[in-house]
Amino acid sequence: MIFSMTAFGRAHREEAGYSVTVEMKTLNHRYLDIVLRLPKNLSEFEEPCRKLILSRMRRGRVEVYVQIESVLPEHKTPQIDTMLARHYWQQLQTLHRLLPGCNAPGLEHLLRIPYLFETRETVDDRDVLRGQVMGGIEEALEQVNRMRATEGESMLKDCLERISFLRRELSLIESRKELVVQEYRKRLQDRMQELLGDIGVDEGRLLQEVACMAERSDINEEIVRLASHMDQMQSLLSGRDPADGRRLDFLTQELHREANTIGSKTTDMEILQAVVQMKTEIGKLKEQVQNIE
Repeated sequence: MIFSMTAFGRAHREEAGYSVTVEMKTLNHRYLDIVLRLPKNLSEFEEPCRKLILSRMRRGRVEVYVQIESVLPEHKTPQIDTMLARHYWQQLQTLHRLLPGCNAPGLEHLLRIPYLFETRETVDDRDVLRGQVMGGIEEALEQVNRMRATEGESMLKDCLERISFLRRELSLIESRKELVVQEYRKRLQDRMQELLGDIGVDEGRLLQEVACMAERSDINEEIVRLASHMDQMQSLLSGRDPADGRRLDFLTQELHREANTIGSKTTDMEILQAVVQMKTEIGKLKEQVQNIE
């Protein structure tokens, strides 16, 4: 089974006078990278939130946004900064004394001064609020993991189809490896006969040339390795435990390397065409694997 690294989850909770909204999105990343954005006055919640995410995620960039609002009128209503108001009132009185003949300042003048009102960030019960935040993250994580699992099922089907395609091409290559030597022997023999005419072909020399060619173009080792890498990938993808995306990525690199080696060792057109097809599929497989957790 496999899990995608891209998903989105959103949770909303309202309890004890607070509204908590958690949005979580996960993206591809080589390692586990958690970006957690909490209100400034709740920084002590960061560590338990990180531990919760770490217990559910293995790899990827996890971005979490937590928004908290009070739904109680006494919390939402702006409060007058009395110290600031007293300071401004004293300034107004001083100005009145310095400007004889002007009207005395009143409350309406004071209330027009900007920044006199402030919305206080008050948290009456931090334990209750912490429970809401943790619960919201838990719910968002469940949504994210469901989405990652669903996308993983589609990716699994695609990966297995591509591996089946690679096996067919590899089977074709394996069926050609002996024929290539025989065809080379026949072409070489015909060419030597053409050049020598009535003079008989030296069978010993012919066998020596064919043996050298067979050794240079031997691809049996690469075929065995390709088959082994495909078996390992299929086992990881179809196993009951979540597959490791980094290991799968390594195996796709090895598949590409072995296919390249086969292409460099042969001049047979059918094998070369099969290698090109395999490299194309391996490239597509690698793109999928890089999305796996």
